[in-house]
Amino acid sequence: MKKNIRKIPQTIRNKLQKLDGKDIVAGCARRFSAESIRNGELSHLGIELREDGLHCPERIIPEAIQGKFSRRNVEGWEEIRRDLPLETHYNDIESPNWGDSYNGTHTVSLPYKAYPRDFHPPRELEIVLHCENKQPTQETFIIAARIDEVLAQSSSDIDELLFEDLNLLQENIGACGVEPADSSIGDYIRTLHLAWDILPPGSRDEALQRLFHGHQPTQQQQDVATSRYDFFESLEPRQIIIGTSGFRRYFGALLESNLVVFENIQYGNAVYIMYEDWEELGQRSRVDLLSGRLGDQFDRIIHKDGWQTEVRLIVEARRQH
Repeated sequence: MKKNIRKIPQTIRNKLQKLDGKDIVAGCARRFSAESIRNGELSHLGIELREDGLHCPERIIPEAIQGKFSRRNVEGWEEIRRDLPLETHYNDIESPNWGDSYNGTHTVSLPYKAYPRDFHPPRELEIVLHCENKQPTQETFIIAARIDEVLAQSSSDIDELLFEDLNLLQENIGACGVEPADSSIGDYIRTLHLAWDILPPGSRDEALQRLFHGHQPTQQQQDVATSRYDFFESLEPRQIIIGTSGFRRYFGALLESNLVVFENIQYGNAVYIMYEDWEELGQRSRVDLLSGRLGDQFDRIIHKDGWQTEVRLIVEARRQH
């Protein structure tokens, strides 16, 4: 598959003109041979050809390993702002007292210059998939794929968003295109505002049941959710919180009125710590929560070795304020 496009193709520009300002989605259909599917060409999307026919999920968040835009979609990315003045930052090192560590050490902050960085949050876009004929006797299968985001052509950032959506398709389907948003394949308008359910601590079974209500989780998702629940309980929360935004499921703990820890269980790669008042937080859109625009009211801890300890240290420091 051709991995990426470097600019929006002229054929797509021409189609946008014909659509005359209508809302659009990035979408395309491509024919795949039965042999290529058996050989795993689409296994990264959960598409398999079995004895009883083609198995194709309705929607899926692509794996980060599929390419640059797939990775940005689930991990976000940092932009180095070379158009802005350099800022002074500090590295802390331990220096020996009187030139000999036998006398102990002290911390020294060494200044250095660096450009500011903007964190672009993960958009967590799903690819919606559809195949009309899934019979196992087919030699080829036509699979339609669309990004679950409706784009307004009048939007000031249409080119940027469309470019990302097209590349997300390109990396995972090997083709890209645009279609009118109102063409039938499902509802792609995402609900941005989180609706939170509040549960008391110690209600793990009920919390997990609500978290996956109407959705059959994988064993991995169940295991992760159980592990996360136990971790959130260890932080001694006032309440457990369950939130949904479209098909995305958020799960966490209200520790204090201005201290909330949560993450996206469906595709979690980081914990988010919010410092806004609870009443304000509940009104924030998912985009606001993940954007980092809240300044020092927001921390994002990547899941890597020691992330639980890092979260605990931040929580303890905030509780001591």
